[in-house]
Amino acid sequence: MSSDTFHIRIRAIEGDTIELLCTTNTAGGYNDYACSRSFALMVIEDATPYGKPSPLRTRLVELAGGGTPPLWEQKFHKEHVAEFIASTELVERIGVIGDERAWADGRFSSSDAVAERDYPLHQFVLRAKVTDPKWLAGLKVGTSFGTTAFDAWWDDPTRPSNAALAAVERKASRWRPPGAKKAAKKAPAKKAAKKAPAKKAAKKAPAKKTAKKAPAKKTAKKAPAKKTAKKAPAKKTAKKAAKKAPAKKAAKKKPA
Repeated sequence: MSSDTFHIRIRAIEGDTIELLCTTNTAGGYNDYACSRSFALMVIEDATPYGKPSPLRTRLVELAGGGTPPLWEQKFHKEHVAEFIASTELVERIGVIGDERAWADGRFSSSDAVAERDYPLHQFVLRAKVTDPKWLAGLKVGTSFGTTAFDAWWDDPTRPSNAALAAVERKASRWRPPGAKKAAKKAPAKKAAKKAPAKKAAKKAPAKKTAKKAPAKKTAKKAPAKKTAKKAPAKKTAKKAAKKAPAKKAAKKKPA
């Protein structure tokens, strides 16, 4: 139905926890998502089979005084949602649409097969914990259905924090136009050029290090030649020779 806000598929049920894969319909914003306890209760009530008594629907009717429970009213959730839903968690967002105009042009001008392949709807995964597993009675994994559910009590104090939602947003996958996908596949060629090994080889060349550590200078400093020159015994020998000079004088005074 075009009036459905989301299409829901029950992805998992474990004890008191249910995980829902929610596809955003085009009835609202293309990237709309909901994560409050009021939304979870509305979805679970929609998933409960009609025509069969269930603990959840029986209790909701009791709270409404025997009539249709007004799940679209914020006041009803403020008074009663805590009886059924303990907490909710936005787990993942898939295919966030950045260029909504390009997406819409392609989505609504293509065949169904092409639209689903190249212009898929935005999705998100919501995990809800109920106060008692009995509220999930009658639900089955794999069940799919449309819903008009929304965040009836948007500012529920137990709603996931802005920080938690922002963290999911940062990790979300993004829709890209078909042409952008093809361009992205060819990108590795540029990375390979940047990582050429030539530069690394030049930086690690050992030639410069060898030149710096050349032992020639050290050998010059420790050369013993200069010290030997300073301590040469030549001068001392000359003094000794001078002391022996009288021998010549004796030679001059020898009688005829």
